[in-house]
Amino acid sequence: MNLQQPKNTAAQLVFINGLQTITSSLIVADYFAKRHCDVLRKLDQILIEAPSEFTSTHFCVNLQNQQVGNNQRDLRNYQMTKDGFMFLVMGFTGAKAAELKINFINAFNEAQARLSRTQSPFERQRMLFTWEGGKIVSSQPIDDDQFVTRRDKLVNYIREPRFLSLEQLIEISEAANQQIACIARIGREQARLG
Repeated sequence: MNLQQPKNTAAQLVFINGLQTITSSLIVADYFAKRHCDVLRKLDQILIEAPSEFTSTHFCVNLQNQQVGNNQRDLRNYQMTKDGFMFLVMGFTGAKAAELKINFINAFNEAQARLSRTQSPFERQRMLFTWEGGKIVSSQPIDDDQFVTRRDKLVNYIREPRFLSLEQLIEISEAANQQIACIARIGREQARLG
């Protein structure tokens, strides 16, 4: 195994997503000097062999539509928790692999410590600022479950696995169906009058 010690910091290996510390299959592949397709193959094997209660909690697939040559392709990668990471890299062997595993575990622990320090609402608050002419003209706090996006990106968020709950998706579907019916009714009225 040809493992090199990349010059990654803890913050580049593990990041905070909501209330969890996670990493990705792309980062693991890069850090352990493995081909991403080999890491994906190992993850596919884990998803088949391990209980779904474990895998659904510790692994989340992401599909990113990207231009590859003249074609659009969905490129797959996984986000994983510390436990998912540990399960994945158990089979990576050798002295250098052991050192890299320890570095990764330390990065998870450091990220978890950062997350723990920011749990008090008085220490951490997300804010939405509006700038005009280089000056802040308004600001408002936003909750962890709120986000700002462009309208053309909204459908991508709806398609994202586990981004919304089943109840939220049903509510969105019902609202969309009501809007479609309203637009169709207005179209019929305009056609009748026109």
